[in-house]
Amino acid sequence: MRIVGKTFKHMDLQQRLKLKEMLDSESSILEIANVLGVHRSAVYREIERGSIEGCYDPYCAQSLYEERLKKKGRPECKLSNEDLAEYISGLILMEHLSPEKIVDLLAEDDKGFPDVPQSPNTIYNAIDRGLIPNVTRESLLSKSCTVFSGGQICIPKWVLDKLKIEDGSTLQMEVTKENEIIFRKIDR
Repeated sequence: MRIVGKTFKHMDLQQRLKLKEMLDSESSILEIANVLGVHRSAVYREIERGSIEGCYDPYCAQSLYEERLKKKGRPECKLSNEDLAEYISGLILMEHLSPEKIVDLLAEDDKGFPDVPQSPNTIYNAIDRGLIPNVTRESLLSKSCTVFSGGQICIPKWVLDKLKIEDGSTLQMEVTKENEIIFRKIDR
């Protein structure tokens, strides 16, 4: 079953007062839900959250709601620790480690930092927010290829994407006088 157009809103003080009034007049939960325009489970949850010693208190419920509302929002990023951010910057720029490898490294030994990222996404988000000094998403792009047995070469995905290389594409190679190799995609 698909519910279309369902919106979820928090109860306001007026609804909480009405809820208390209807509870005191022994209205059923279904009647209260219909009058307030909410699902009956929302009424049960509201009563549970706003009850003190078994009695629903709309002012207490409103106060709890406002307190929780103040705490909402993004928590402070773990990488606002400048020393940890500098350390991660060095791992990316000097050691050429990926955020995934950095998380694994920090999990093995936290290097004395009180709170380290548990997910590579934390590091990616910190890079996007400019919290890792001198590091951008471009800094993460590998600038080297790996040669495997049999002469097979693994080219970084960003290079494949940039050159629009797919399975079956042909690359032309040229060796310069300086012993640099230049690859070009041949369009067919």
